[in-house]
Amino acid sequence: MQFGRFPTDTRKKIPNDWTEQVTKTLTEAYYAQSQKDERFFDVYGEIADKEIVVIISYLHHKDQMASPISLFITHDLVDDSKKFQSTLKNLLDLTGEIFDDIFSHQEWSDYIAHWTENKFNDSVFFYKITRENISLTLQAEEILKNDAMEKLK
Repeated sequence: MQFGRFPTDTRKKIPNDWTEQVTKTLTEAYYAQSQKDERFFDVYGEIADKEIVVIISYLHHKDQMASPISLFITHDLVDDSKKFQSTLKNLLDLTGEIFDDIFSHQEWSDYIAHWTENKFNDSVFFYKITRENISLTLQAEEILKNDAMEKLK
């Protein structure tokens, strides 16, 4: 499954401690909103050949099939670890601005299925907002991968 803007041969998951911290930060920042909506944040991130990809899904607690809001954000890879940390911080700040906009409209439904460029704090990010439930996509990918491995045996 390709989550970013570019086809990729390799991808590795962003460390769980970072995605857990992002989840905690979003949960605290939007606690009242998420309680009202009966939703929670699910964060997934990966480092691919050319880019960092982070996906934040806003999912319903009781109904995983309820239409989520999923924000996909990418940034070109950076070599320097200091720049990488700065990029991740800016990515989180941009995520907050996007969710602030989403939550400021009672009947928000401005899904953007194509990649949109956004300059933020001297960095260029690309994002799209879909109804995809990333958790279900990842589960389906794992099932298909396991099924393919079984067929090879």
